[in-house]
Parts: sequence; structure tokens; C-alpha cells
Amino acid sequence: MRIGIIGLGGMATSYLRSLARLEEPVAAVCDLDEERALQVAQEQHARAYTDHREMLARERLDAVFVAIPPGAHSTQVADAAAARAAVFVARPVAWDMETALRTLEAVQGAGVINQVGYQDRYSDVAEWAQALVDRPLALGFGRFLCRMSPAHPWWGKKAISGGQLVEQSTQVFDLLRFFLGDIVSVQAFGHHGLGEEIADFEDSTVCNLRFKSGAVGSVVSSYLARAAQGFSVEFTGRDLHVRFLADLHLVGMKDGEPVEYTGEETGYFRQVDGFLRALRTGDQKLVRSSYADAVRTLAATLAATRSLETGQVETVEG
Repeated sequence: MRIGIIGLGGMATSYLRSLARLEEPVAAVCDLDEERALQVAQEQHARAYTDHREMLARERLDAVFVAIPPGAHSTQVADAAAARAAVFVARPVAWDMETALRTLEAVQGAGVINQVGYQDRYSDVAEWAQALVDRPLALGFGRFLCRMSPAHPWWGKKAISGGQLVEQSTQVFDLLRFFLGDIVSVQAFGHHGLGEEIADFEDSTVCNLRFKSGAVGSVVSSYLARAAQGFSVEFTGRDLHVRFLADLHLVGMKDGEPVEYTGEETGYFRQVDGFLRALRTGDQKLVRSSYADAVRTLAATLAATRSLETGQVETVEG
């Protein structure tokens, strides 16, 4: 199998570790930073490129991992699909719906295996929680709390990252969608004033959600301070409460009995393994987070971002 990677930042490092564990070599890498491309290529015994179109034209790749900032998305994924390569895209898939929908049309038109890196869907904890949920859910909420560095090269620029809801809290929105279904409307409020040296957007936000099922929920986000459990998701149904703690631990109650589980797999490795299995078998059904599904998560976070500006209830596109 011939594999290429577009974008060689932090997420690409995770994908490279998983590919090494699977003993799958990388044939080609691409990054706008030529020095970084050459360094990674040397480490991987691969060929280096700074133009993804040149890489796709020369290499005849079976699969391409795209790991670039949201605002950098243009035609990379569509071009890979047009070259008949399966595509694995780091979350989120873009920072605007126009780019995402145009790319979705290209991916579906090419008929290639496609997956987006929402690794929490692949964790041991998520699998165990799925077995627990045997009844309708009424409430789902979560949080993403972290301390971002002012030195990050692009995260604090909304024109590149899309803001915290789009770039980070997307993980919370997606996991809530995974268990409670699609989000149809949102209303969000934000706070400014404590993080100007870090980002040009809200330092803290709260977003209320309404799901298609009728369930309700919320997502709280901030980049001002680390928290013991900065990422968490909870949901409830009749006589059921489940709480995810980071990536590996789950606690709750079901029918009056406590439930607790600690897993080993966070999902970062299993998502890559699952993608390659889907590619080898040609079975898109093995994918838990398709490009089309990830576009619906993006639509929810973009609606929340609009609501931060309007203060109004915003309908989730599509």
C-alpha cells in the first residue's frame, strides 16, 4: 500500500506513529515548509514535496492523510480523491461550509473510502458506552478546557483555526452527536477580555444545543486554564447517567447501579487501523466518522460560532 501525508504538524506525527505500529511505510510527504518536509521524508525514507498536486501526480498513492489547519483547506482532499486515493482527514474538515460541501461532493463523486479523525468514536470507552445505552437519551453536555500558548503559530487566528468551537470543541460536539444524533439548533454566548495575547476570538463560551431527537444539551469551552478533566462528555436518559473522563475512563449509574470502566485504547491508533481495514476491504461501512458525517459536526460548530456574533438561536445548516 502506498501512503502519502499532506501537512506535517502535530496530528501528522500521531498518524505516523500509528502507521509505524501497523508496519505501513509512507511513500511521500508534503508540507509548505520545505525544511520540515525534507526532515520527515528522511526519517520515513519517503519522498518530499511542497506542492500536494505534484505529489499526487507523481506518486500514485492508495491513501492520503490530510492534516492541515482548518483555514488551509482548499482542494487538497478533493485532489486526493480525484487521484483515486482513499482520504483520511484530520478534524475539522474545513472552517467554512462552502469548502466542506464542495469537497464532500468531490469525495462522494470519486467513490473513495473516506474518514475523518474523530478518534473518540474509536475509543474503548465509547465502545463500552454504546453497549450501556439501551434507551432514549434526553440530555447531553460536555466541555473543552485547556491552556493555549500564545506562541502557537496559527491557532489563535480565527481566519485559520475558525475559533475554539470549530477547531477544538468540535470533539465534544461530535461525541455528543455520536450518542444523541444530529444537532438542529444552537445558541451561544462568549466572553472576551482575558486572552487577547492568545487569540483574536472569545476566551470562554457556552453553547446550548437542541438535537433532532428533542434532546437538549450544552458545550462549555475555554482556552484560559488547564483543568483536571479538561475534556469530558456526559449524557442522561431514564435511570441512566454516563460520564466520559478524558479518553480512557467512564463512570455513571444505570438502573440504580454504579458503572465504571477504564479502557486502554484512546482511539488514535484504532482510527488509523480502521481506516486501512476499510480501504483493504473496500467497505465504507467500517468507518465510524465519514466525511459526510464530519460535515454535519462542522455545521453545528459553525452555527454556534454565528450565534456568538448574533446572540440568537441559529439553525444548523443541512
